[in-house]
Amino acid sequence: MVPGGRTLWLLGLTSFVFLFSAAGALAADAVILLLAWIDGRRTRPPSVSRTVPRIAALGEITEVGLDVVNPTNRRLSVLLTDDLDPSLRRVPGRDGNEAWERGVRLEIPPASVVHTRYRMRPRTRGFLAMGATHLRTRSPWGFAWRRSTVDAAHTLQVQPGIRSLLRDRSGHALRRGLRTAGSRRSRQWGDGREFESLRDYAEGDDPRIVDWKASARRQRFVVRNYEAERSQNVVLAIDAGRHMRERLGDRERVDFALAAGMMLANRAQSFGDHVGTVVFDDEIRHLSPPRRSDPAALARIFAGVETRPVEPNYPLALATLSRTFRKRSLVILFCDVIDEAVSKALVTSLARIGRAHLPLAVAIRNPALEVAATQPAADEAAVFHRAAAEELVQSRATTLQVMRQSGILVVDTPPGDALVRTLDKYVEIKERGLL
Repeated sequence: MVPGGRTLWLLGLTSFVFLFSAAGALAADAVILLLAWIDGRRTRPPSVSRTVPRIAALGEITEVGLDVVNPTNRRLSVLLTDDLDPSLRRVPGRDGNEAWERGVRLEIPPASVVHTRYRMRPRTRGFLAMGATHLRTRSPWGFAWRRSTVDAAHTLQVQPGIRSLLRDRSGHALRRGLRTAGSRRSRQWGDGREFESLRDYAEGDDPRIVDWKASARRQRFVVRNYEAERSQNVVLAIDAGRHMRERLGDRERVDFALAAGMMLANRAQSFGDHVGTVVFDDEIRHLSPPRRSDPAALARIFAGVETRPVEPNYPLALATLSRTFRKRSLVILFCDVIDEAVSKALVTSLARIGRAHLPLAVAIRNPALEVAATQPAADEAAVFHRAAAEELVQSRATTLQVMRQSGILVVDTPPGDALVRTLDKYVEIKERGLL
């Protein structure tokens, strides 16, 4: 129990009695404290139940509701708050969310239920804990507050946020991805393939799909479009090492990769493709074989991905992938390239698996690094800062060019566009039959 304002006020008054009689003042204090104890013992706290979604999205607002039930026949005055993981932040709003940090005041009529709520936003992905609910109930005479705790532990699964990354982005890839997947197309020339349409030749197109008769008529190269092949393998390889730990705005780099992987897996359902997953840093953290896409299961896996400040072991990860996935697959590696030594291992490993699979590297760059490499230098320290940034940007561009020359497909993207550009490239690979 905690003394109420009335008890403290009366104890303050009795301090004047000490001027005349110490024994009388002590007796008065004892009576006041006894009344406060009796009053507190008579207090019956309300019961509380919390309603919270099992799943939330990174960066999206989630609403939490609490039902406070008054089991007594008198009006209750209650201060209420609850424990949140440090990565869950309440969002100020018209409902007075800011009051929750010190305790929101509720007046509950006799034998009734009061519903209250607040909004919160997850700042990190993962499995975040919501702890106990804490109450302070005012006693009938107002001499004390009775403290009580309701064990309402809850684990909130925070998945990679997709919706927020799609806002204000081009819908081109999404429109392409929504096209109906057609019948199976074989990779071998001469087997049965279902013709869809003609289009102008684009750099990188397979010369075997050039329609020479149509090209002669139009006096420019024209290629045949075929419907996308079904039931192929797609492997999502997630680098969870030190580069992916870097924060780009309010998210880690890996969060953009996971959101793109989630969206791509959802689109793979429409093509009937099988999706496998590899998560690694200096060790293999998760490995699942290709199967029909299960977005809910994949979301649970991605929610638990944790980056570590270690060098990613690309040779180990891609060698394990090559041994595990025997059927030719589209291997989409989400990463970034900066350090020369790590990049060399990356290029060598991707080129090696390119003999049996189709590798695609999605490199998520840091826009702040590009700004630092181009902004004017105001002093000597800024000159060194800019020179270092320029060197990193140039090293990255050189590495990506080497990857392209080695036959590795590359998507070089800012973080906010990673989802759309990855999906766009996947659909392009399907339409061109590169796999």
